[in-house]
Amino acid sequence: MSKGILEKVLNQKAFITALLFAVFFGGIIAFDGLGKLEDAEIPIKSAVIITPYPGASADEVELEVTDVLEKAVQKLENIDFIESRSIGGMSEITVNVSDNVRTPQMPQIYDHLRRKINDIKGDLPEGASEPVVVDDFGDVYGIFISVSADGYSYQELNEYVEYIKRELLLVDKIKRIEIFGQQTETIDIRFSNEKFAQLGINPMLIVQAINDQASIVNPGNVVVGTERIRLSLGAKFKDIDDIKNLLVQVPKGGSFLLGEIANVEHSFYSPKRNDFKYNGKKAMSLAISMESKVNVIKVGEVFDAKINELQQNLPVGIEINKIFYQPERVQLAIRGFMVNLIESVLIVIVVLLFAMGLRSGLLISSGLVFTILATFIVMLAVGIELQRVSLAAIIVAMGMLVDNSIVVADGILIDLKKGVERKKAFINTAQKTAMPLLGATIVAILAFMPLGFSPGGAGEFLKSLFYVLAISLFLSWIFAMVQTPFMANWFYRGKIAQSKGDEELFNNGLYRWFRRVLKQMLWHKTVFSIVTLIVLLVSIWSFKFVRQEFFPALDYPQYVIEYWLPQGSDIYQVEKDLEEAQKAISKWDGVKNVTTSLGQTPARYTLLRPMTTINSNYGELIISAVDFPTAQKTSSEIVEFLKKEFPQATARARTYSPMFSEYLVEAKFSGPDPAVLRKLAEEAKAIMRANPMTEVTTDNWKNQAKVLTPEYSVEQARLLGISRSDVANSLAIASNGLPVGAIYRGVDVLPVMLKMEEPIGQSVENIESVPVWSNTMSSVPLGQVIDSVKVSWENQTIRRYDGIRAIKAQCNPKSQYTAPELWNALHQEIEAIELPHGYKMQWLGDHKDSQEANEHLFALLPLALGLMVLIIILLFNNLKQPIIIMGVVPMALMGVAIGHHVMQATFGFIGIIGSLGLIGMMIKNAIVLLDEINDEISRGVDQVNAIINSAISRMRPVMMASLTTILGMIPLLVDVMFKGMAVAIMFGLLVGSIVTLLVVPVMYAILYKVNTKVLHD
Repeated sequence: MSKGILEKVLNQKAFITALLFAVFFGGIIAFDGLGKLEDAEIPIKSAVIITPYPGASADEVELEVTDVLEKAVQKLENIDFIESRSIGGMSEITVNVSDNVRTPQMPQIYDHLRRKINDIKGDLPEGASEPVVVDDFGDVYGIFISVSADGYSYQELNEYVEYIKRELLLVDKIKRIEIFGQQTETIDIRFSNEKFAQLGINPMLIVQAINDQASIVNPGNVVVGTERIRLSLGAKFKDIDDIKNLLVQVPKGGSFLLGEIANVEHSFYSPKRNDFKYNGKKAMSLAISMESKVNVIKVGEVFDAKINELQQNLPVGIEINKIFYQPERVQLAIRGFMVNLIESVLIVIVVLLFAMGLRSGLLISSGLVFTILATFIVMLAVGIELQRVSLAAIIVAMGMLVDNSIVVADGILIDLKKGVERKKAFINTAQKTAMPLLGATIVAILAFMPLGFSPGGAGEFLKSLFYVLAISLFLSWIFAMVQTPFMANWFYRGKIAQSKGDEELFNNGLYRWFRRVLKQMLWHKTVFSIVTLIVLLVSIWSFKFVRQEFFPALDYPQYVIEYWLPQGSDIYQVEKDLEEAQKAISKWDGVKNVTTSLGQTPARYTLLRPMTTINSNYGELIISAVDFPTAQKTSSEIVEFLKKEFPQATARARTYSPMFSEYLVEAKFSGPDPAVLRKLAEEAKAIMRANPMTEVTTDNWKNQAKVLTPEYSVEQARLLGISRSDVANSLAIASNGLPVGAIYRGVDVLPVMLKMEEPIGQSVENIESVPVWSNTMSSVPLGQVIDSVKVSWENQTIRRYDGIRAIKAQCNPKSQYTAPELWNALHQEIEAIELPHGYKMQWLGDHKDSQEANEHLFALLPLALGLMVLIIILLFNNLKQPIIIMGVVPMALMGVAIGHHVMQATFGFIGIIGSLGLIGMMIKNAIVLLDEINDEISRGVDQVNAIINSAISRMRPVMMASLTTILGMIPLLVDVMFKGMAVAIMFGLLVGSIVTLLVVPVMYAILYKVNTKVLHD
């Protein structure tokens, strides 16, 4: 930076003062106005296509619906992979969009998907419903509450829930509310087969009568004068009494009111698809979504006030309880951040005060405060919210933000001690170091660049780390160049004790010791280089003993217990089991509340929530504990309790984690034959079970289930005038009920179901006596139109991956092991399984996710490193010094290895990011040191003394910059997610900085062939 320009800027005292005041107060206002969230708003790039196909088996659904739709979807561009699940009566296809597609492009991708599905739906079989594309599958709701009822009917509870939903939608910034746990209300017509036989009534007459009465017809319109008036028939079913009063005509004469010959009553669809309970009480849940980029805490304050108001208006027994409440989580996170921020600032200030004196310490600390406040202003301007990752980024940056100020403040102080004129002293250092510090700052930013542009899910989740660091580091350079020299005039007022020269400035015990050590290293530079290389290689080798973990689970005091009964189990049995479990668990110490969800996950109320779609043999308990340690303890205890009390079930605990795979270790086998796939999966599962590290083992097809098949006889049925649909309708009436119409009650649709008073139920052995009706008035037993009743086993779930049948053998490690440790123990045996021709094996789960995330991250690393090298070459205008600087970078691995061994920390994706950031910090220190060597030589100092003097003069700013960064990150050591990054940076920088002060001088002496023998002389 030109001395003249800097001098002119610093002479604008009124402007700079006003600007600093604006930054100070603007930063405080910006902090209050920033959007505050728990996690960044990142899209889950998936859409789900759901197509009901009532009555079809899983095989029929797969071949007739899923296959047709998948082939259409595969023609689309930007599709990563397609997963499908075909179950009896429904096809579910999950379309995963490529990571390279940016968020603003997602609506267009979904629009193309809908058009493609719309084009192909004509090829679906008769009886298949229209496919529904759900593109809000990944929406995060943020607030999840229950409304429970004690002593109220379901209808009353439903009315109160709808009322609460309407009221909450009026709250500002709340955009959407979904209800879970609502049951499908029906009108059941139950009749006695014997009574109908006596009266000569065919139940199909009821179906015909209801259709005649309920159908919509257009009677037209008439012209009266100048008016055209629409004609209306009216008399459409309005309530249950209309059905009871329906007149049923008997062909042989006579008529009956339906209510006289059958029981017409309100009921619910059976079997139910889902249900919800809170602490064992009948309940429904409300999942509440807020507008984008809002201050969740402020929305929470308004929401709380509204809930309190509603609770006062609700009768006793109707209770509203919070299950997951993001405003509270964010408030705790912000409070924790403020504590960590204050701790970090105080740590940095204390370090600076002790190391550089009161004046310098306060001067540099003021720059830190201004930089943080200015960062808040820019974050508000560009739309970056305060959330888990951006908060951590500010703490990570905390110590780095003072690096530039330390160099400038230290240089000013040294010049003043040397007796340099005050005005010149304030400008000299800033002018001299402006470009090297700018280059070093850009290099530090570039070290995190691969994260900012990583397209994967992990990159999306963490990318705000890069942007916040980039903003704050660049601002720190600006403030170091302007605010530090400007305010130095105030902080360094009064007389500064002057020294006679460099010898006196650097003549205390520490400097003398370092001078002796440095001289020894330069004299024995070859030996030192060899020893350093050996230590580096040993450090790299020791990484094989560091435990690996892609992403750690987060410290939520809440977790999910998944409960699976064997495939084909009744949802009412799942309900009974979980009711028993809930009663026992609710009494445990440390358990605050237990929420039960049947059939599926109720809502994605946090981005990190594991999701399970519709399964009749599935239920889950959402357990809220008093704190995270209690959650860790009780989760394993509950799983053991369930294993003991319900041995027929599979149970496991799932924590909230950025990992979205179903299981941590997954081996996928793909090929054409389901039987072969099951055999391969069983072999893999046997290997998994045999390993002592494994906790739970399963596969995603689950077990085969029984199917009862009355074999329809075409010949016999033709003689009796019975069609296949007649048999199906009769079986439906005798089991779950036959839909025969609907009543519209406002916006609600109530199906009308025709059922027998005594359904098959437990008496399946009497299935051959089920009456079958056709167009005649009499029925025939089912046994007369079938050849036999066959009981067989079938796949109730068929899964495909990119259009090919595929099964996953899945397992999780025990709590004391990590996924990579378990994978390392299993992969060779499983990969050795002999695969028939046409079959493939692929690793999914944690292994695939970590590989993809690392590939995305490292894809841009060569570019980042290349830009760093170019900047360094631009700064020094030669090749030798960039070689010295880049040669220092690997030395950081010594500290990273030592730190992970000492702290017993796991090394994963977050640790890799910390190590990449460490590269920039190391380069920054080396640039500052080499720049000083060049400056000394340019002043006529010989090479040996220039090396020694520069290392000594830069020891304090380098070590202070490193120490402030290291100590400022102490709060992150207790953060579950960012501990790995903190360990990598803290230990890497500690060891790396010490090594840099020795290695850079030695490498300089070697590359420039400096004669260090004079040191011995």
